[in-house]
Amino acid sequence: MHTRRAVVGGAGPALLVGLAGCSALSGPEPTVVDTEVDEGIDALLGDTDIFVTVRNDGAAGTVSVTLELLDGEGTVLLDETRTTDMDADEQKRVTFSVDVPEGTEDVRASASAA
Repeated sequence: MHTRRAVVGGAGPALLVGLAGCSALSGPEPTVVDTEVDEGIDALLGDTDIFVTVRNDGAAGTVSVTLELLDGEGTVLLDETRTTDMDADEQKRVTFSVDVPEGTEDVRASASAA
């Protein structure tokens, strides 16, 4: 027969084991830290390389990086997504080689766990 003290005393270690399992389920937590256009923003026409730097503050895993090119009214003219594997606490530069549509005035990048 189990006493109340034995049951309560055993609940602590069981709870810790349960919480440790949850941390293993966490994934990447990517953040875009920089977006750079090869030859500057004025070069946004034709074939251009755009570099997106992503930092992962979470666990290792696959990250999706999305690049959007917008006109002056915020309409998306082009969007492309790349996936990359990232280690925990890693920072990585993802290169997009795109044919920039006429009328592009802005660049927006985002990153999320894949």
